[in-house]
Amino acid sequence: MKRKKERFEIVAGRDNVIQAGKELYDTIRGRWNKLYFKNENPIVAEFACGRGEYTIGLAKLFPERNFVGVDIKGDRIWKGSTRAVDEKLGNVGFLRTHILMINSFFGPREINEVWLTFPDPRPRKKDIKRRLTSPRYLDMYKGLMKPGGPYG
Repeated sequence: MKRKKERFEIVAGRDNVIQAGKELYDTIRGRWNKLYFKNENPIVAEFACGRGEYTIGLAKLFPERNFVGVDIKGDRIWKGSTRAVDEKLGNVGFLRTHILMINSFFGPREINEVWLTFPDPRPRKKDIKRRLTSPRYLDMYKGLMKPGGPYG
C-alpha cells in the first residue's frame, strides 16, 4: 500500500498525466492539440490503456502522432507515465478517468483513432452494457472520431 500512495503522489506531480485536481482536467476538452501537445498532429487514444504499453510503443513508432492513454487506475498510469518520461516521449499523455466520462475530455471529432487493446471482457450477461465494446460505448467513441478516419 505504501508504494501505491507514493506512485499516486508522483503521478499528481507529472505533467504528462491529467487527472482530477489539475488545471487541464477541467479545460482540456476539445483542446488537446493546443493546450497539451502544442501541435496539430493527429490524436490516437487508447481507452483502458492499463500500464500504457501500447500507448508508449505506438508513440515510439509514430512520432508524428499524439497519443493519449486513458485509464482510471493511477498505479497503472504511473508505469506508462514513467516510461514516457524515461524515454523522453513528448507525444504521449495520460488521462486518469472513467471511460464513461470520456466525452468530458475529448470534443466531437477530436480523435483520429481509438484503440481498445485489452478491455475487461465482463463475461457475465448482466454486464453486457458495461463492456467497452458494447454499442453504447462504440457510439460514444464514434462521436469523438474525425470523419474519414478508420472508424469516423
